[in-house]
Amino acid sequence: MGAKDKLMTLDNISFLNGDPNRVAIVDSEIATTTSPSIVAVAEDLFKRYKLHWATNLQPIQMQIKTEYYKIREANERHFVRKFVKLLAHFGKYGINKYITMAVCRVSLIILFVFCLNEATGNLIVETKSGKISGKEVKSIFPGEKYYSFLSIPYALPPIGDLRFKAPVPHPGWEDVLEAKNARKTCAQFNLPQRSVPSYGFTGDEDCLHLSIHTPKPPSSENALPVIVFLYNEHFKVSYNATKEYGNDFFMREEVIIVTLNHRLGSLGFVSFEDEILPGNNGIRDVILALKWVKDNINNFGGDPSKITLMGNYGGGVIVDILLHSPKAKGLFSAAVMQSQTSFHPLYIPKNPKKRAIALADQLNKTVTTSELFLQRMSDISAFEITKADILSQDGDEGRLFQRGTVQFGPVLEIEHDDAILTKYPEISTVPVSVPVMIGFNSREAIELSEGFLTIPAHLSRIVKDIHFSFPRRVNYHLKVDDNIYLKANKYIRKFYFEKGSGKGNEQGELMNLIEDMLVFYPIDFTVHKYTHNTDIPVYYYMFDYSGELNFRKKKILEKVRSLDGTWGASIGDELCYLFVCQKHRKVYRKLLESEDSEEIKVLRTMVKLFTDFAKTGNPTPPGSDFTWIPATKDDRECLIISDTLKIQPNLYRDKVKFWDDFIEKYEKLAVDGVVKDIKDEL
Repeated sequence: MGAKDKLMTLDNISFLNGDPNRVAIVDSEIATTTSPSIVAVAEDLFKRYKLHWATNLQPIQMQIKTEYYKIREANERHFVRKFVKLLAHFGKYGINKYITMAVCRVSLIILFVFCLNEATGNLIVETKSGKISGKEVKSIFPGEKYYSFLSIPYALPPIGDLRFKAPVPHPGWEDVLEAKNARKTCAQFNLPQRSVPSYGFTGDEDCLHLSIHTPKPPSSENALPVIVFLYNEHFKVSYNATKEYGNDFFMREEVIIVTLNHRLGSLGFVSFEDEILPGNNGIRDVILALKWVKDNINNFGGDPSKITLMGNYGGGVIVDILLHSPKAKGLFSAAVMQSQTSFHPLYIPKNPKKRAIALADQLNKTVTTSELFLQRMSDISAFEITKADILSQDGDEGRLFQRGTVQFGPVLEIEHDDAILTKYPEISTVPVSVPVMIGFNSREAIELSEGFLTIPAHLSRIVKDIHFSFPRRVNYHLKVDDNIYLKANKYIRKFYFEKGSGKGNEQGELMNLIEDMLVFYPIDFTVHKYTHNTDIPVYYYMFDYSGELNFRKKKILEKVRSLDGTWGASIGDELCYLFVCQKHRKVYRKLLESEDSEEIKVLRTMVKLFTDFAKTGNPTPPGSDFTWIPATKDDRECLIISDTLKIQPNLYRDKVKFWDDFIEKYEKLAVDGVVKDIKDEL
């Protein structure tokens, strides 16, 4: 046990009875926290046995928490008494001169470590990487607990020569890894667009860790299903999921939760379109983490054959990509995509090399090759790089090309041995063979519309000049400084604002438009592709409940002038009906006082659907009160999740037809990827 990993060293414990010929010295190193309570009990007992007690406690790192000092059970005190009595008899009768006995020394270490682990709630698991010490966590449910192993490294820190490179598997460790505290998320630069944990630069490049939460101590019997949860926002921002989202509801359903960090922005996705800098290293991080989970989860009581990969927002994009990547085959048995997929307008852009050069230019570095990029970017701080990620973005790109504005995210790679994705998912030849769940929230546009919801004057300006975005599958754009762009705007306004496709007011209709372009239509098209290209069950849902736990929506509504069109659930609201959103634990405790409340019933329904899917590949297995019908090619049946469950075939068919026709019409007019100079009236 190295000094870095020890909290205390207990050495040179001397037991003397006054006779210089009868001295026993036990030299030991205890690989865990030494509890002052246990020391006090032991000291008292040695006095009772008329032995002298001498200690030399040398603090190595003062990281001791008061709750670790408690001897909570009577049997633990009983164990200490028996242990001291054993040593007392050894000191009295077993030695007549200075001796160090190796066998006794080993016994002392084993007994004392066991005692301290019981007293402090420690739990040690042996993995292929080494031993890991976790901690006991109090559940939000009184009297219940689960076990967490936090920030386990699955790769070497991607720093120095490993910056911008594929992740390297962690070689493991010799001593017990203390996995009781969550470490920082990956380096990022947060903008104050909403309530994020911290504005500006946060995180660390040394971030390739994963955390495991299990409802019971590891056992070889009754292996539990596993959900690996991915979360990021546009591949720019991610959070420490352990601090943001509590796993209490999943623990009750006996499902293990794994969360992980992967690199963000240019540090994870910069590409020069060659083998040296192919891009997608952030996704390679995820693949390496999944391999670690696959190889080791059985040691935590998990079933390696039942791993569900679940992604929210940018995490959903990663799940979609990995379903079509040969590099991820066999690493998971089911998949969940929430709110975004690879068909979102923001992702898999063209010309990633151009973006890499723009990043270097922003940092006053001239680069023309990937070798020069690596050389000249090696001594720049993560703070400067993440800040330049934002500043190097072309602010007018979205309007000019009606496509993505995420500077660094997933890209298509050239053909090479380690490629993650070389073709768009919809034309990939890699067969998809696991069941999938795909869904979105009914009013994700509430947060996306914060600007005009809080400043109504913006509304009329936006309606007059709609900046629309095509789904990623569209391979053309409209020339902005051309009559065609104005006609397209008119075509869209006529459908949404003159005919009225939703709730009948301008604010609500604009949110409908934003929702359809950026969320619903890309999600629905993903369902279309999966039902047409595969034979797997596809479970399609829309979360449409609004209650006390819709925290992201409620934060926006605190500032709005009008509530028109703000029904339903906003971005991320469903997560607080699956996890315990940690900042609001008091709200959960109050709601849980009434087990029969409508909101708690919705929460339990959500958790049950997701955990049954992880357990069986079917969110409503035989014997359930309700049957969720998988989507079919013709009807794309969608489950509406609210205070009741309802299957809706052909969800928003009028909107789907409008966008299908719109895209097809202009596709026929495109020349070399550009549509311009049309004379006929629409």
